[in-house]
Amino acid sequence: MYISIPFCPSRCSYCSFVSHSVHRAKNIIPKYVELLCEELKVTAKAANDLGLKLETVYMGGGTPTALDENQLDTVLKTVRESFDMSAVREFTVEAGRPDTVTKEKLLAIKNNGVSRISINPQTLNDDVLKAIGRNHTAKQMEDAFMLARSLGFDNINTDLIAGLPSDTYESFVDTVEKIIKLDPESVTVHSLSMKRASTLSMNGDYPEIEAGKIASDMVDYARNRLSECVIVPYYMYRQSKTVGNLENVGYAKSGFEGLYNVYIMDETHTILACGASAVTKLREPNGNFIDRIYNFKYPYEYISRFDEIISRKQGIYNFYNKYPIF
Repeated sequence: MYISIPFCPSRCSYCSFVSHSVHRAKNIIPKYVELLCEELKVTAKAANDLGLKLETVYMGGGTPTALDENQLDTVLKTVRESFDMSAVREFTVEAGRPDTVTKEKLLAIKNNGVSRISINPQTLNDDVLKAIGRNHTAKQMEDAFMLARSLGFDNINTDLIAGLPSDTYESFVDTVEKIIKLDPESVTVHSLSMKRASTLSMNGDYPEIEAGKIASDMVDYARNRLSECVIVPYYMYRQSKTVGNLENVGYAKSGFEGLYNVYIMDETHTILACGASAVTKLREPNGNFIDRIYNFKYPYEYISRFDEIISRKQGIYNFYNKYPIF
C-alpha cells in the first residue's frame, strides 16, 4: 500500500516530485485529508472483497509529517481500521524533513502501529542545507532522530544525497561519520539526479561532469564505511540524469531491510496506491502481466475530480476478475 502526502515545508532545489508547500496549500490540506481517507476506505473494501493480503504500507510524499498530528492520526487510523492488518510485516512513514518532526506527531505515528520511519537530512552540512532550500539545520535532524529513539522507534532510516551543490568530499565524509554515530538501522545513499523540472536544472548552473567525479568518490566512501559497520547493500535502482551515471543504493543492518523498497523494485507485488499522483500497480497472480491505475497528479485536481478517482477503483475488481487470485 502506498499513501501519497504531496506537501512539504518548502521545495528543495533538486526536487521534481509533485509537492506543494504547506504555506501555499494550507487551505486545501483538510479537504485533501478527508478525501484521502475516503479513497483509503474504498480501496480497502476492494482489497477485502478480493482477498488481497496487505503486507507492507508506505506513507511517502512530499513530507507526510507536513500534516499536523491530528491529520496524521486520522489518516493512519483510517488505514488500521479499514484494512486487514493481520499480515502486515512493515509499516513505514517518512518523517523526511526534521523541521516537521514533533513529539506529538511521532506519538501519533507510533500509536498507530507504524514500525519504521525515515528521517532524511540529505546532508549534515548547514551551508549545503541552505543552498538546496531545506529550512532546517543539522542539529535539528540529530535532535529529531534522538527524539524518535527516546519514544521507542527502533527502525529508523536516513537518506543522504551525494553530489549536492556546494557539497565537498570532505563535507560528505563528515556527514557519513555523523550518521554512523547516530546508528540508524538503514541508510539510503542517493546520487543527485538532475531532473528537468527541478529548480537546479531549470537554472542550468550546475557542472554535471565535475559533480559526477566528486559524487563517485562520495558513494565509494559511503559504501566502504557503511559496510565496515555491517550496514550492507540490499537494493539498488537508477534514475535518469544522475550525475556520474551513479545509482541509488539502500543499506541496512541484517533484518532491517526495507521490504516495500524491495517489492517496488522487483515488481513481485501488487501496490494499491491512494492520494495525488499515486499509481496503483496491479500484478497478475502467478504471472508477469502488470496493469496500472493512475490518480490525478496535483492536489487541486485530486480534490476537484475526486469522483473520477473513485470510479477508477473499479479497475481493481476488473483486473482480478480477469486474473483471479485462486
